[in-house]
Amino acid sequence: MIKNNRVWLGILLLLTTCAQAQEGKTAGKEMDKMWGDTTVNVNALKTGKGKLFDEGNFGMFIHWGLFSQLGGKWQGKTYYGIGEWIMNPRMANISVEDYKAVAKNFNPTAFDAHTIAQLAKDAGMKYIIITSKHHEGFAMFKSKASSFNIVDATPFGRDPIKELSAACHELGLGFGFYYSHNQDWTAPGGSGGPALNADGTKATFDDYFYKKCLPQVKEICTNYGPIDFIWFDTPGNMKKELVVELAAVVHKLQPKAMLGSRIGYGMGDYASIGDMEVPVRNIKGLWETCDTNNDSWAYAWYDNNFKSPLGILERLISTIARGGTYLFNVGPDSTGTIPAIGAQFLRKSGKWIRKYPQVIYGAQPSPWGHGLPFGDVTIKGNSLFLSVFSWPQDGKLYLPGLQSAPLSASLLSGSTSKNIHFRQENGWTIIDIPLAAPDAPVSVIELKLSGNAAEAKVNPYFGIDPVIETNLLVEFADVSGVKKGKISWMEKFGEWKFANQASQWEKDGKVTWTVDIQRPNYYYLDAACRQAESHPSVVN
Repeated sequence: MIKNNRVWLGILLLLTTCAQAQEGKTAGKEMDKMWGDTTVNVNALKTGKGKLFDEGNFGMFIHWGLFSQLGGKWQGKTYYGIGEWIMNPRMANISVEDYKAVAKNFNPTAFDAHTIAQLAKDAGMKYIIITSKHHEGFAMFKSKASSFNIVDATPFGRDPIKELSAACHELGLGFGFYYSHNQDWTAPGGSGGPALNADGTKATFDDYFYKKCLPQVKEICTNYGPIDFIWFDTPGNMKKELVVELAAVVHKLQPKAMLGSRIGYGMGDYASIGDMEVPVRNIKGLWETCDTNNDSWAYAWYDNNFKSPLGILERLISTIARGGTYLFNVGPDSTGTIPAIGAQFLRKSGKWIRKYPQVIYGAQPSPWGHGLPFGDVTIKGNSLFLSVFSWPQDGKLYLPGLQSAPLSASLLSGSTSKNIHFRQENGWTIIDIPLAAPDAPVSVIELKLSGNAAEAKVNPYFGIDPVIETNLLVEFADVSGVKKGKISWMEKFGEWKFANQASQWEKDGKVTWTVDIQRPNYYYLDAACRQAESHPSVVN
């Protein structure tokens, strides 16, 4: 039985060692290298161009290209993984000739730019970023630099990018482009592309860069009105001088456009962390997490694992609470239509956001620096907004470590609120709540403070909730004789998962947390170890 309010809790490994997970470790390092350094230019907010990104907090990503015609299937066989990579040798290994032939049948006549832009607006998103050219090399816009584009190479014959740009501007949404500047699997000289030109001469990356990449970037920066974002991807081993030249062109033609960090070499205005990664620790500066509505970025016929409205809101709110912006992807199919279930879930999420915009827009990160057992916290003005994902069943919500005394507590329901009773006891704020959650999928409690909530003081210890299970995160542990770090792996090709773990244990290695206990009770600790012969022991 734990009796003290604050205790030291540790895991001591006896007899043998815990193995480090190896699955995907090498692939994870390769992708970290491909994604590039997340160091960025810090002047975006000072110049004013970062306001949409910093305050909007929620954008739509669209992966749409020739790969959408295939939908994860080639010559009768389904390839499981991210659909936009189906051409790659790690999936279907389609030849350049065969892949280019797919364009003859790509005719997405159901595409309606206004419908997609309206969906983004209904979902509460503030801008759209769409793939203008992915790694396959197929341009989704009219391009003089390459005839391998949707206007010249398909029966569709329209420029959907121009239509979407106009729809976004009409509805007051920001607009931006994704462009794969390094990888191009169909252009001679592009990374992953043919080694020879059509005449048999050796192709170089400079050939690709100056004949296709740079001219196309100039086209998208010139022909589509004001652009808010250009999202380059996988700079890999590009020469720095080419990245600098590319950034200079964007700055000249679209001076208000924000560049993502994946342009490379610190030339971005904001950082884009790992695909599908929602961090557990607050991160300073301008950054985003890009996530997708199911498992693939592009449409895949079999992928119906759509995130529910609760799933979307949990990841959106948690990203904002960590200090970031959430870029959420949809993948239109071969007809140009976003799958109905995914669209339905986005609209339901947007309905909730319209009720509680103060939780999302312009909100600042949680002073706790991590999620809490019941959910997460964002702040705005003098208020803490407690987004409750797991509603407590005993009529009380336990908030650990808040040292600033609240003036009031309110249960919100859209624009109305109801005052609820609270008290502070043993360093915890205990809030009386109804037995049933008053709203779905997320209920919100507002705590008003006497001063700016961004300056609220909380203690640094993990609070052990007396009712809801509490996860002790390795990132916040002290270790001795143990290595802690992040691992990443793929469950299907391109479907990234992330975790932090304690590994490479020495004899008598220790992982310890100082935790805050609200009341004396019996507490149980589950410790997971990958090797059956390892015997972790709990001490306190």
